[in-house]
Amino acid sequence: MRIRSVCVAALALAHSGILTGKKATTYHLNSGNRQKQLGEYGVEVINEPIVQTDNIITSYCPQTAPGVAFSLLSILVGEEKMSEVRTAMGY
Repeated sequence: MRIRSVCVAALALAHSGILTGKKATTYHLNSGNRQKQLGEYGVEVINEPIVQTDNIITSYCPQTAPGVAFSLLSILVGEEKMSEVRTAMGY
């Protein structure tokens, strides 16, 4: 099982219990309110754009969506094909 989330979607994962005791991140602006909320679920909150723990990736804002998508694409089609797509998209 591989799980990827962008921005506040990590809160839904935390609520399900999947992130308990794991490192993760979520929306970081607004005085870190969402990150504090994530921590209340027993998550070790890391204030970084993208955090990977085991097969779970969380990210802290919509701007990180391409990075999360490329990590998933790499798993699905391989690093070489993912790089081709990333380059073709201008990243």
